[in-house]
Parts: sequence; C-alpha cells; structure tokens
Amino acid sequence: MYGAILGDIIGSPYEFDQNNIKTTDFDLFSDRSEFTDDSIMTLAVAEALMNCGIDADEETMKKALIEAMKKYGRRYPFAGYGVNFSMWLDKDDPKPYNSFGNGSAMRVSAAAWLCQENLQQMLQIAAITAVVSHNHPEGIKGAQATAAVIFMAIHGASKEQIKDTISKAFGYDLSKTCDEIRPTYHHVESCQETVPQAICAFLEGDSFENVIRLAVSLGGDSDTLTCIAGSMAEAFYGVPEHLKQEARERLSDDLLAVLERFDQKLEEDRIAREKDPARMQAWKNALAAPQKEKAVKLSFAGSEQLEKSLAALAQDRTREHLVQCLEALRRAMHDGGHVLFPVQPFKLQGGAKTPARALRMKLISTRDGRTWQVAYTSEEAYKSGQSAKDPAMGAPIRKALEQYTAQAPAANRAPDKISGIVLNPEKNPLFLDRKVIEQILKAEEAAKRAAKSGILVTKGDITKMKADCIVNAANTSLLGGGGVDGAIHRAAGPGLLAECRTLNGCHTGEAKITRGYDLPARYVIHTVGPIYDGDEEDPILLASCYTKSLELARQNGLHSIIFPNISTGVYGYPKEEAAQIAMDTVGKWLAGHKDYVMHVVMCCFDQENYAIYEKIVKTRNESR
Repeated sequence: MYGAILGDIIGSPYEFDQNNIKTTDFDLFSDRSEFTDDSIMTLAVAEALMNCGIDADEETMKKALIEAMKKYGRRYPFAGYGVNFSMWLDKDDPKPYNSFGNGSAMRVSAAAWLCQENLQQMLQIAAITAVVSHNHPEGIKGAQATAAVIFMAIHGASKEQIKDTISKAFGYDLSKTCDEIRPTYHHVESCQETVPQAICAFLEGDSFENVIRLAVSLGGDSDTLTCIAGSMAEAFYGVPEHLKQEARERLSDDLLAVLERFDQKLEEDRIAREKDPARMQAWKNALAAPQKEKAVKLSFAGSEQLEKSLAALAQDRTREHLVQCLEALRRAMHDGGHVLFPVQPFKLQGGAKTPARALRMKLISTRDGRTWQVAYTSEEAYKSGQSAKDPAMGAPIRKALEQYTAQAPAANRAPDKISGIVLNPEKNPLFLDRKVIEQILKAEEAAKRAAKSGILVTKGDITKMKADCIVNAANTSLLGGGGVDGAIHRAAGPGLLAECRTLNGCHTGEAKITRGYDLPARYVIHTVGPIYDGDEEDPILLASCYTKSLELARQNGLHSIIFPNISTGVYGYPKEEAAQIAMDTVGKWLAGHKDYVMHVVMCCFDQENYAIYEKIVKTRNESR
C-alpha cells in the first residue's frame, strides 16, 4: 500500500508531457509532491475490502467498493479524476462505463495484500475492483496483471518467474528496457499502454527507490504509472521506513486512518495465519503448480434410481419392474456411470521365472450351473456385500457390458463359459445374461439415433447444470472476472484458472476449451463477447461467439452445450437484440449440421432474459 501511495506522491509533480523529466536524477519530494486520485482510490478500495471481507459475495463486494469510492471521491472532488470517472462519482447509482483507463490498475493493490492464500480468489477480487467502473476487458486485465505481480512478489517469486508468467498469462510485451521505452513514451491513460511500462520499470529496478525513479523517468501519466510500479516494488523489496514516514506525513488524517487500519489488518492476518497450519500451508503453496491429475472419483451415475428399481423388482418380479431396471441401467450407462468389480489376486507361475501376482474376476455359480461375474452398482452395495474384503476395480458400465458381446475384441471378450454379470448378488440381485446385455446396448444406440438436435430455454444457475460443456462469457485474459465468468471460475476450482493461464488469452468472437474440473459439466468453452457500442461489427462478433463455441464442441465430440446470455451483462449488449442473434445463429448452425446431434440450452440467470427468449420461442412456434 505504501508503494502505491509513494509512487503517486513522487510522480505527481511530473504528470503530463509538459512536466515529464525523462531522467532518474531528480529530488524524490518537493512542495509539489502530493497525493492525487491514485492514492485516494487505492485507499478507498482498501477500506471497502476490509469492510466487506474478501469472502463476501460479488454483489456485496461491489456495493462496498462503490460506497467507499464515492465517499472519498466526493470528499476530494478535485484530485485529478478523469472526466468519465468524475461523472461516475457524482451519480447516485453509478454504472460501469466500459473504460480501459489505467485507474483500475492503480487502485488494485489492496486485493493482493488482503488475499494472500488463494491466487484464483485474489484475481477474482481484483477483477471486481475494476468492473464497478472499468469493465472493459483491458481494464480488468490491467487490474489483474498488476495484482498478480504483487501477489507473486509477496510470495517470493523471482523477477524472471514474474516476467515469464505475466507475459504469458496476460500477453503483455515485457521485453523492452526503460531506455528503449523512454524516448517515445508520452502521456496516455489506458491500461494497455501503462501497465506493461510500469512492470518493465519494476523488473529493471534494483531497489524500491530505483524502481520509483525509473518509472518517473519514463514520463507519460507519471503519477499513475509510478503508483503501479511502486505497488509492485513494495511487495518485492519492501519500503524503507523513512519513505513510509514521508507518505504518512503527506496524507490527510482520514486517509492516514485507512492506511493505519490496513497495516493493522495485515499484521492481524499474519499472526492468525502463522497460528493456523492449514492457512500457513495454503500461503506457502499459493504459487505451487497444481497437480496435473487428481485422483479419479468413480461416478455411479444414476445408481440411486437403479437401486430403487432393483428393490422394487425384488419385491414384485413383474416384467414392468424388470423393464424399469434395465432402463435405469441404460440411463446410468448413458450418463457415464461405473460399476465395481471385486477381483481376487493369485500367483501366476512362469516356469523358471519368479512367480508374479495377478488378478482375476470374482465369479459365482447359481444352482442351474451357470457362472456369473460379480459387480456392484455403488460403493455402499459393495461394502455391505460378501465381497467387501476383496479388492475392487471400477469400470464404465458400457465397457463392462460390451465384453459380453460378439463384437468385443478378443483380448477384451469375456470367456464363453461366463453367462453374464450379476449386479449386487447379496441384495436385490439382477442377472444380466448375454442376450439381455445385447438388448440394453441396442436400446442405447436406438436412444442415440432418436435424439434430435434442438434448443431448450431454461432459467437457472449454469454452474450447477450437467452437460458435455457449458460456455463461459469470458474476458480476453480468460483469468476470471465478474458475473458468470467469476461464478464459473469459483465453481470450477483452481484447476480451471491454472489451465486458462496456459491459453494466452482469447480474442473477441473466438473460443477456447478447457476441462470442467469441479463443475458438473465435463468441459468449459470460453468465448469473449463484444462490448456493445452500436458498431456494425457488434452483431458479427456476438454471432461468432456462438458459432465458434458450437464448432469447438463438435470438434471435441461433445453433444450438449449450455450458453449463458453472452455480452448482456456488464458488456452492455441490448438483451432483446442479443437473444435474437443467439437464437438465429444457433438455429442456422444446427440446420447446417443435421448429421451431428447437438442439444443446446440457453440458460438465463434472470427473469428478464428468460422472458425474452420465451417470447422468441413462442413467436417461432406460432409461425410454423
């Protein structure tokens, strides 16, 4: 926090091209060195995050940010805000105005200091601090990149690591030296032309003070650029006490009170963390690369319904109940369900070779002399049966059944002497002979053939819906943000962010795919919608989001996809127009791919969008 404030104060006399000095040889402080809007908004964000807490939901956090920023902004109305931000501060209910100004990056440092144990959460908070006003993807990106540098520096990352990570994750060119930047650099207030330069000054500097001097020497919007660079330098080098004292003496009493509260909060967090082994471990591992693969948890999809059907069949062995059991098993297979096979170890003699241990399937025999392979539909059924002491192996239901078909490869085909599979032999058993297995597999193929592509409109939370893939209305960084983007990242867990960091962002109208991680959906397709400004290009880019997402799903063999209402949130696309484009584009794609089954769901989080889509569906049905 001191680094940002000092950067602002030291850079303030040299702001604007006519005041730039283009040298590192200058007095750090003069009678013109004073805090500006950069320090005010930095402290306002700090107060907001302390008031609501870093675990607050997005709406609560936005409300706290707006209240604090308006509070201090109105208290200091002539601190050097941009015209649009001044108007924003003056409104009773201010809305984001699609800004990519560097204000989002200069005020974000508190997010990294207050959320030190979870990088993904920190990046989401950084995005929220931006989107209340600066909701342009570049504005969000600038805030997240700045916060990420601070976060990495707090955790001891080297400058080489920071440079490599930030350039790859955010696409900034960090290859230039300050000497290369300085001659042509001029006053500019965008994130994309301020944040990379600030990072370069930080990377090149060899001390806190040297970073500050390098940043000022670049020129341009020097108070903001140096505020950003100073926030990074503090995390890496710390701040000398005499400079901290200068900052304290130059702040007004109310702003100083926020800074002192912030210092106290950081100290309390440090002490609490050191007393809590779990938090301390999380802090130490905050930059650790996630494990490539987690232990796979078997999915017994539909097992509850299947076991209910089995119980009903045991009570009343009618054809109707038998059909219900077989259909429940087919559905479980269709949803990717597994069964557990108990196995028995034995020694395999290999002549003079050392005996090796092997496994063979567990079999039982019935009174009619037939032999059956034992399988269980859930861990509970397995543990309560007579095979609980035997090792067990999981297998997809489909593969378990297919080994009893004539088409199965010889290496995988079950021996002819085995009649089939018995499910849950001790309680409510179901015997599946080869003929019945063939019927189940044929029923599944028929169900697939009967499936038709189509569009369904629903209302709900996309993060809780099961499908082959859901679509994320992402920003260009792909590193999380507000709205549905933030919700998907939170629900998916840290693995999603880690994979997104490898994708090098995404252009507007394009799409990229990742795994779904902790989401019910298997995959997430990330697409970047246009920020609406009425251009003739807007509908083209929005339509491209839907087309590219569908194509990516098809290329990956996916057959169900759920879309949110792309670009209709903070990106400001008129909802009715966006819905019409979405329905037209998806309908056209489906008509052009009749040989490929694709189930499309338009998921509306709010009633307004839902009513719009319902109206479109009704109108189309009436016109047929």
